[in-house]
Order: sequence, then structure tokens, then C-alpha cells
Amino acid sequence: MSNVFRPVGKVAMLAILFLASLFPVKAQSDDDISTAEMYSKRFKDDDIICLSSYKYFTFDKGENALKDKVVTVQEDGEYEFMSLKKYSSMSYAEFYNKFIQLKTFKHSVKYGSKYIALSRAGIDRSVTDDGIFFDDSRVQFYPLRFTQKGAMSRITVKKAYTDGKYLTRVFFHSSYPIKEQVFEFKVPEWLTVEFKQMNFEGQKIEVKETKKGGYTHYVFIKKEVPAFKNEYRRIGRAYTDPHIIIQIKSFESKGISLKGFDKVDDVYAWNNRLYTMAENDRGKLKDQLAKITAGKTSEVDKIKSIYYWVQDNIRYIAYEDGYSGYIPSTAQDVLAKKYGDCKGMANLLNEFLQLSGFDSRFSWIGTRQLPYSQSLAALCVNNHAIVTLYHANKTYFLDGTEKYGPFTENAFRIQGKEVMVSNKEKFEITTVPLTTPETNKISTEADFTLNGEVLTGKVKVLISGNQRTDFHQTYQDLPLGSQKDYLNDFMEFGNENMIATNVKTSDLKNRELLVSIEGNVDLSNTVNTISSDKYVGIDFFPKSLDNFIPDEKRIEGYDFDDIIQFEDKISLTVPADKKYIDKPESLELNFEGYQFKGEYIQEGNKMLLKKTLVIKNSIIKKSDFTNWTKFIESIKEFNKYLISVTKKS
Repeated sequence: MSNVFRPVGKVAMLAILFLASLFPVKAQSDDDISTAEMYSKRFKDDDIICLSSYKYFTFDKGENALKDKVVTVQEDGEYEFMSLKKYSSMSYAEFYNKFIQLKTFKHSVKYGSKYIALSRAGIDRSVTDDGIFFDDSRVQFYPLRFTQKGAMSRITVKKAYTDGKYLTRVFFHSSYPIKEQVFEFKVPEWLTVEFKQMNFEGQKIEVKETKKGGYTHYVFIKKEVPAFKNEYRRIGRAYTDPHIIIQIKSFESKGISLKGFDKVDDVYAWNNRLYTMAENDRGKLKDQLAKITAGKTSEVDKIKSIYYWVQDNIRYIAYEDGYSGYIPSTAQDVLAKKYGDCKGMANLLNEFLQLSGFDSRFSWIGTRQLPYSQSLAALCVNNHAIVTLYHANKTYFLDGTEKYGPFTENAFRIQGKEVMVSNKEKFEITTVPLTTPETNKISTEADFTLNGEVLTGKVKVLISGNQRTDFHQTYQDLPLGSQKDYLNDFMEFGNENMIATNVKTSDLKNRELLVSIEGNVDLSNTVNTISSDKYVGIDFFPKSLDNFIPDEKRIEGYDFDDIIQFEDKISLTVPADKKYIDKPESLELNFEGYQFKGEYIQEGNKMLLKKTLVIKNSIIKKSDFTNWTKFIESIKEFNKYLISVTKKS
């Protein structure tokens, strides 16, 4: 690698500072300042740019922690940062654990035309807090602080992957803009590896392949890379951003060909091996299981009691502990500590079910955050663990981390995704079924009466499916003193002019029931009077949709993370001596992924608003922003209508 530097000791640093005082040196060269000026105009929303990002991967042979012969990987990285503004700052972080070792992590500052290495080490922290003391997943970071435009810093990194399986993918984008991003892989002849190009279509990425001295060099170069921006409900970056998946398929050692991840069978063999390394002791589970299923006579009731107990009593915490991040914590350990990651919780749930005589299987799945099929032989395909249950000729998917999720219902994040289901030495691939918007519905019925300046009525809201689960996850997590306020706010639809009283609910301790919330609502503050005429609005636009209106800076599309249906039936009754002046035209909008229908129907002295909004596709692509914006703005315009009420002549 170029631009190698050595750390500067205290004596040498003092000498440099002394010489600098004798011979004044500009901290930034004219070239650096002009470069900063140019890029500050190009990247107006960014404070810092990475002028050069270079990652160089080399491969060797070694042993992993399980004493297997494996391919090891060394990653050398060098990154040059420039401030585009005065007084800018950022943190540069590197993550590591038992199988990804951080060998070198250095920070240097450019002074004049040279870089001076700082002797201070990076700040080291545990990634997981909350008292999870056994976790070895850690992060080191350097705060980069710049006082002048054009000031520069360099980060140098050396990481060692003790098992190449865990180098899964690299992305071109980062949290800062990059002038030039380079990935180089030096592949020896004894190694068969594939670099799967993801989302390269339409991207200007230069790909080179050269052979030299028994090695093949694969180089991927992308220039002028904008910063990855965290946007509200952004589509998962694996769907949109170019990246490379690294598949070590096989390698030769002493004339013998050894397997890597060539086929999905290889991935299952590895996953299942680590799963079976969890030394479960069922004897330590029996007492608790007996308490959980006490008094349950039917098989379904036993299944529910086990499933709900794990949801309610085991705290979900994501962590990694070297290979233990992939080996589930033992069921007895999760039970004793009352917390676990998805694998530990799935392991405990699976053991409870099998102890009770049910046919359940530990399973691996990639959530909807990932676009990959199980046919792709790579560890990045799966990021979650659940239990697959076969019972009464039906297949159920149980996710212990999905708090308040009813039996037979699946969280949207796993719907439509392939599952790798374990069965000892064999496995099967199946798919979690998709639901429809109608099963995830929020229905609102309201009857209002206008008497003079007073507008009051009764409102009832029913919530089903994943929307019900989302409600429970929010409501149940609140302190008891805040739950009443939350229900009142819910009934007021985010409208400051509404006042809800006498709010009642269904049994919110039962996750299987439809959530029902009803109460009295006073809308008198919304009544407008001009002369003797009254103007009343009874249409309430879902405030949450305001967050899904893109502005000109929006980079990527939206992910609702659900499919939803809103149904409203709202009536207004006026006194017998009053009449309605007019009513608006009906509105019907039909697009491929979303629909709306709204109409006002007059029946004597009652005006009925019927409205249906359906989000059929959870993804709103950026290419569809024109239609989507038109859709939302049309609904908002329909929502603004005020019913005009006057005296009968």
C-alpha cells in the first residue's frame, strides 16, 4: 500500500512542533483549500468528504476457532478525509470481535504536505450495553475534528478475518461522500471465490481483472459516491445500493479440495453445526415448562402458552460473541438470564415445544430488510432465527422476538421470505405466507351531532393484524400513568381541536382480540360560523402519512414495513331546521400499489362520509414519487372539505 507512515513519539512530535515554530507552515495547502471549495459546492449538505477510500483484501490459509482448515482474510484500509467547512467533525468507527480482529487502527493529521501519526489510540467501547457483560462485539473510533476548511486526516486500518465466511459483503456508499472508492481483492490460484455484483445496473463502476505472479487481482472502482443518508422509512440499502457479496466457494490445501460456501447445502451444514453446538439441558427446563402449561388441556392452548410466555418473559437483546454470535445461547442459559438474541430465544422456544411433544424446528430466515434468496450461498442471506412448527397438517412460523404477536399471525418483516428449516442432517426451504391489507386494518366509525356551536359524538376504532400488534408494542411499553394519555391522543387523531373523554377499550391483556377503543369526542373548536351558516369538517387525514411526502432532497423510496387498510365511516347529523348547502364530488384514485375512495352521501339531515385507503405494496419507489405525491395531495385536498350547514328557508 502507498503512503505508509510510522507513529510519531512524544520526542519526535516536540521536535516537529519546534521546527514548525521556526519555519511557519500552512496547515492547508492552496491545492487542498481549492479542492475543498470545489467539493463543498458539489456536496452542499456534507461537512466532510473522503477523497480516497481504498480497501485491499488478501487471502491465506489458517484455522478457525473450531480447528477447521479455513480461508483467512486480511483487510488493509486507508481513508483520507477533508473538511469542506470550518469547524466540522465526525467519528470514524471500526467494529471487531473474536473472528474479526482489529490489528491496526491509526489516525494521522496532515500538516503542510505531510501526515503526522497521532500516538493516541482509538476510543474502545462495547457495542452492547444493558449489562450484557459476556459480549465481545466491540467498536473502536476516532473523533475527527477540523478547524479549517481543507484540513485533512487519514485513517489506517488492518483487520484480520479468522474465518473468511464472515467477510460477506462490502458496500460502496458510506455516511460521507467519497471521491473515489476502491475495493481490491488479491486472489491466489488455490482459492475459488466469486464476487457477486449486486445493484450494479445503471451505476458507473469500473471492474478490472488482471493476473500476475500466481494471483488474480479483482478491482472495483466507483467515483463521486454520494453519502448514504438515513431517511425516514428508507428502503433497505441492500435493495438499492451497489455492493459486492464475497462467496468463498472452495480452496485447496495440501492437494485436497475443501468446501467453502458453494451451494446452499454448505450454508445449512455450517448453520446446523453451530446450532447443534448449543448444549441444551432439557432437565433444567422441565419445571418452568410445567408451570407454563399448567391447566392447559388442548394442544393449541399449550402451544399458545409457551409461545406467549417466551414473548412476554424473555427480553430481546441483539449481541454477538465471536462464534457464539452464531451459536445459539443454550436454552437453560436464556431461561436463567431472562434475555437472549433471536437465536437464543428461538432455541428456548423450540426446546419447550419439543419437550411438550410438538414437531418444531429451529429455522433461519432473512427479514424483508434483505433481498436475497436462500439459493444464494452466503451468510448474509439470513439475519434472523425463528421456529417452524408443524401441527395438525398446518405450518406455523413462531417468532419469539415479536412481542404481542398472536399465534397464527406473522410479522410483516418475515412475510414472503424464504425460511431454511432444520431437520437434523437435512433441511427444507419454505416460504412465510403473505397477508392482505384487509387483515391489517384500522376501522373508524363515528357519529357526530351539531347543535348550535356544539359538535359532539361517539367514536369507535377497531385495529386488526399487524396494526394491532404495533399498537400493543407501543401501548404496553408505556408507563401505566402514560397509557391513558396515549389512548386519549389516539382517539383525538392528532387533532389539537378535539377532546376525547370516557375512553374505553377491549381487553388489552389479550393479544388475540381485535383492539377496540371507543369514547366521546368534542369537536366544537372546529366549528366555523359565518353569518348564520356553519362550516364543519369531519374528515381526518392520517397524520402519519405526512411523513411519507417526499421533498426534493429525498434520495430513496419509502418502506411502510407493512400493508395497511384504513376504513372510515363518519356521519354528521344536523337539527331538523338545518340543511346542507352542498357536498363534494366523490374521489377515487387507483394506482398499482395504493388506492383511495372517498364519498359523501346525504340521507335527510345526516351526511355520511365513507372512505377507504389501501396501501397494497409496502414499497414506494422513488421512480413512483410523482404518482405517489399526486395521490397524497389529492387525499389531503379531499380531506379539507368543510360541510356547509344553513337554515332551511
